[in-house]
Amino acid sequence: MDQLIKLVRTYRLSDGLAERLQLANEIFRLIEPRLRLFVFGALARPAAEDVHQEALKGVAAGLAGFAGSTPGEFWGWCYRIARNKVSDHLRKQAAERAQLMPPEELMRLVEVSGRDTALSSADRLDLEYALKLLAEAKPECRDYLWKHYILGLDYREIAEEQSLTYDNVRMRIGRCLDEAQSLIS
Repeated sequence: MDQLIKLVRTYRLSDGLAERLQLANEIFRLIEPRLRLFVFGALARPAAEDVHQEALKGVAAGLAGFAGSTPGEFWGWCYRIARNKVSDHLRKQAAERAQLMPPEELMRLVEVSGRDTALSSADRLDLEYALKLLAEAKPECRDYLWKHYILGLDYREIAEEQSLTYDNVRMRIGRCLDEAQSLIS
């Protein structure tokens, strides 16, 4: 049996705080370098430091509840925690980058975006109404359409940001356009 699994199993069965602390230190001495490599392979340095610490905290918080019995199960569990922390960071970063503008700002942006003529008041009301309906009915659709059409992100960039495939994003945006059209009709 692998030394790491012995340590984890002993940790789960241990009652004493001092013994658990010593076992946890030994476990983290073994897993920290591999998790560091995983996280730093996915993110740039400043963010990777924080995400790496979050991943280690996630492992520490769930260590007593880990129910696997093989090294592969344990490493899979650790990598899943790290992957989820990386995904959480990327989602948060994307949300900060793609803050939705108020409708008035959007209208100003649309009007100065190279159109030959400004939006008529009827078109402006239709656009405001469509965005409001879409935000209420399917907020994720508004986000996808916003990122693609207003922020100018292509399908690949949105796919990376959302941890989805290119085709998945392409289909979602197409469905969101259909949804927006059906809401207005």
